[in-house]
Formats: sequence, structure tokens, C-alpha cells
Amino acid sequence: LELGGWRIGITSDNGIYYYYAHLDSYADNMAEGTKIRKGQLIGYMGDSGYSKVEGTVGKFDVHLHFGIYLNDENKQEFSVNSYSILQYLYQEKKILHYQY
Repeated sequence: LELGGWRIGITSDNGIYYYYAHLDSYADNMAEGTKIRKGQLIGYMGDSGYSKVEGTVGKFDVHLHFGIYLNDENKQEFSVNSYSILQYLYQEKKILHYQY
């Protein structure tokens, strides 16, 4: 993807779309249609994207671009503030904080 670089999109059973962009690479055995389990490794943070040339890296610091998207009653997609959701889950000890 020109802006997002190497990316993965996951749609949950309830229709929530999770977007992970600027990846360095994908985890082994990842392919379109793969069923994902909680805690499963899906890819590695990177700095890909922002180029018409596939595989471009090095235009910004390594990071993970994470988005959450829902559909309204008219099936129009909109994004939600993932930061506030992640903060809540972290505070409730539903997700772990990793330091590298």
C-alpha cells in the first residue's frame, strides 16, 4: 500500500476492522484468509510505506500504525480513537505493555 507500506488488516467476527501498517515483515504462515487467535504473532514493526515503490523503507522511524474501524448503520466505515481504547485495556490489565 502506497502510504501504509506492508500492512495487515483483520476483520473480527463482529465486523470490527483492525489495521496494522508500516510493518517490516509478516510472521511465518501468514496469508490472506488466515484465522487469527488472541496473542498470535502477525508481523514485525517497521518503517515501510510512503512511496509508490513497494518495499520502500527508511522514510521515518520504526513504529506501528494501528487503527480500528467500524461501520455505521448505513455501512459507512469510520475510525475510532484506538489510543483511548488501548489505554483502558492496559489499565484494566487486559493487555500487556512490552518494551524492546
